[in-house]
Amino acid sequence: FALAGYSSTLTLKSAPVAAGASNATIFNVSGAPDASLVFGLLPPGHTYDESMMASIVHMASEIDAGRANLPDGARCGPNGCRAGLRFSIICVGPTQLGECDLVREEAGRRFGTENIAEDIYIPSILSAAALSTGLLRCKEDSVTVVYVQSIVFEALTTVLAALELLDYTPYAVAGWGLTQSQSYREKVQRGYWQGSHVLDVTIWDESSTTTGEFSGMTSAAFASRFLQRWAYRPSYLAAAQFAALCALSKAIEAANSLEVEAVASEMRLMNLSEFYARVKFDAYGQIAVTPLVTQVPPPRGSKDPGLFDDHFVYKTVWPETASDFTFHTFPLPSWAFRRCFFEKVDLDGTACFGRGHCGAGGACVCQDGWEGDSCEIPRTTTSSDTMTMTIIVAVLGAVIAAAAFATLVRLYYRRSHRKLQEQLAALFAMLHEAHWMRDSQRVSQVWKSLQNFGYTPARASEEVARRSKEQSEEAGVCIAYLLSQDFADLARSRTDKEDPTFYDMKDTFFFGAKPIGQEQTCPRDGGAGCALIDTLVPAHRRRCTYFLSWTWGYTLSTVQDGLSTWTAIEGMAPSEVFLFMCFFVSNQYRILSGKQVSAAELEHTFEACLTRAGRMVAFLICLNHVIKITGHSKTTKTRTTITRSNSHQKLSFETQLIGCLACFVEMCCCFVDFNSLLPVLSKRVIVLSI
Repeated sequence: FALAGYSSTLTLKSAPVAAGASNATIFNVSGAPDASLVFGLLPPGHTYDESMMASIVHMASEIDAGRANLPDGARCGPNGCRAGLRFSIICVGPTQLGECDLVREEAGRRFGTENIAEDIYIPSILSAAALSTGLLRCKEDSVTVVYVQSIVFEALTTVLAALELLDYTPYAVAGWGLTQSQSYREKVQRGYWQGSHVLDVTIWDESSTTTGEFSGMTSAAFASRFLQRWAYRPSYLAAAQFAALCALSKAIEAANSLEVEAVASEMRLMNLSEFYARVKFDAYGQIAVTPLVTQVPPPRGSKDPGLFDDHFVYKTVWPETASDFTFHTFPLPSWAFRRCFFEKVDLDGTACFGRGHCGAGGACVCQDGWEGDSCEIPRTTTSSDTMTMTIIVAVLGAVIAAAAFATLVRLYYRRSHRKLQEQLAALFAMLHEAHWMRDSQRVSQVWKSLQNFGYTPARASEEVARRSKEQSEEAGVCIAYLLSQDFADLARSRTDKEDPTFYDMKDTFFFGAKPIGQEQTCPRDGGAGCALIDTLVPAHRRRCTYFLSWTWGYTLSTVQDGLSTWTAIEGMAPSEVFLFMCFFVSNQYRILSGKQVSAAELEHTFEACLTRAGRMVAFLICLNHVIKITGHSKTTKTRTTITRSNSHQKLSFETQLIGCLACFVEMCCCFVDFNSLLPVLSKRVIVLSI
């Protein structure tokens, strides 16, 4: 018995099932000796496409028929939602061309071939320029359904960022499996509202209350057990593997044998109700179920009632019998409306501070007595209002004792002051995020609101400069950028070498014909020439999450291989990991000149960055002997990991030791017996765990 996932090459026989039964040849090829022994708990790929297209047509038709309401902030075309459906695919990578063809065919059957627009094809790594050009074409062509076909999880967040930047709101953004990663789920839970309402397709309904006949578990119980064991929530693939083992165990018990044909015979007759799905196979060994379409709920803390629960479960929106239309968000509300709903909020997450509502254009419509961008400011009273209040106070003064009145006034102002402090905290949080995104428009909007609290333009200018300096010093370079074709092309074109070292890049990046960042003002000291990190787009620079210990002697391919391996092993999304990498983060125009930065200042800078990150990864190459070093940092309380690259680059171990382990020992105060290490170092080492 062998279990094979989506891309397993466990055996040559399992290889044709590489797309989780989207390629069904092994199930029905005539004469294949073992075809009758193959069973699939993931249905053929075309059924996923059928469910997705059917769900979109169904939701549009329900709105047109008046059986469902348009979400706040959303609208359809003049002829209705169904008539406005127009489809385009973002196809990422040459390996996806065949899948994109199948998706296009199914969309043509559902929407009409005349409503299928030109694909956006991205050859390999997502290019922001190519993506923006394609999406602009889609916007001009009135495309209302954008389907992302990719095996790269980061593709979806890149597409959503481009859509928001272009202020382009289709009816739906859909894909297959792109919202299933742990990193995506957690990102939305932490407040990434842009990632909510995306349509995805799966077999497993996380919200199902069905109790498995064999497992005795509900979906919630399985997810809880899985989370307790592995520290992350299971995807539908985990549930499928578990259900496969349940089905196999049930068949073995029913056959009362481990003989292959006897067990296979019981599998063919199986009709097992499990929390994952009803396990029942057709004549070709394929599971006979209809894939489900799910929608990502909004982040926790938003005040949209009923759209999420404590376990942040994706909601099933198709088929109709398994769904509740009150959970659908179709078509998508405009970016402006969603930005208002999720960002113009108080500390409780209530839009427009609970004193108004978001209008269709994204502005808060405030209740009487309130004004401001988020309805956060009490409206100034008019002279007539003042006269009325004076009369009321005079009448009350004749009835209520002066002492009691004074007490009420004190309580009112104390409560008002506390509320104002909360409002200020929310505004400054919005300001902080806007600075990271370099969104000058949003920065101006926030400062306009802060002026109502007494913040002058001069103080605003000082605060902008302070925050720019702080974020420049705290920023790290995104691993996704380091692995990108854009960075590789930049390094090769600048150095005229296929695989340059970072020493090679130094000469052309900072001393070449057109030094990068030389003409830009440094946000740290106001002088000419900034750090390389300050020239990157917002998506590639965020607060540092890891301190990287390495040497500039490494080549481009070595660094890319090592970082790619490390993030894959740790299960981290490269787009969400930001490194303190001195080549990028330090202002080389100050350091390489040797004039303006002392060794003591540099040491302080490195220590401060390491302390902020709280985690360090040390980088070694071409190592094959295993040792284990244990230690901790007394001063920075830093957790450290050492990774390796499988690169064939030849670099003396002494050089790496100086550039890497020396930094590791110095910065982390580890207790290492170097005498015991010397015999091992000569054989070259890889440190697996710290």
